[in-house]
Amino acid sequence: MIGRLLGIGLALSAAAVSTGGVCAQSLTEAFAEAYRTNPQLLAQRALLRATDELVPQALANWRPTVTHTSQAGYIISAESVETSPTVYSHAKPSSLDLSLTQPIYRGGRSEAQARQAINTVEATRALTLAVETTVFQTVAQAYLDVVRDQGLVEVNRNNQYVLRQEFEATRIRAETGELTGTDVAQARSSFDQAVAQRVAAEGQLEISRANYACASRRPSARPAPATA
Repeated sequence: MIGRLLGIGLALSAAAVSTGGVCAQSLTEAFAEAYRTNPQLLAQRALLRATDELVPQALANWRPTVTHTSQAGYIISAESVETSPTVYSHAKPSSLDLSLTQPIYRGGRSEAQARQAINTVEATRALTLAVETTVFQTVAQAYLDVVRDQGLVEVNRNNQYVLRQEFEATRIRAETGELTGTDVAQARSSFDQAVAQRVAAEGQLEISRANYACASRRPSARPAPATA
């Protein structure tokens, strides 16, 4: 799944470059960064690691048990006879008992616990994959939103430039008497509308950049402004 998403990221990055959206961070890099630092993914992977421990715990009931007991001591004794010097002796008694028990059948409860642990691990792994997919989809959508809004900003900037030229030409022609004040007002209105659309597009671009930075978990990672 991760490899397939990275492949999609390479294709989307190429598409962004072909449409004029030069990015400071590629989508593949955003995927990798999100995989390493996204809190949802980190928490889910921690849960998966904890869940993985359920299986060996459940299988422990089927493993052999080793028990041992040991004793050690030190005894000193003395024997005295009137015509002989005292005779001392010592001993170090010790013992070790070792036993190994291998269960053949623990009953249906142990088998059910093992199956339950395995099913829980498989379910958690599936959930982890779903969380990864959701996070990567969010990153990809945020990336494409930025590329789209960069293109819209460029369109609106070009439109503003064209309408400004038309407004200036209309104003000059009105001064020479070729056009009326109504024509100038209409040209001015179109130019003002283009300015408003450009400002709105730039505002939406900043919002999309913020969403992309949040999704990729790198505040400094943002596609560079599109250039004319």
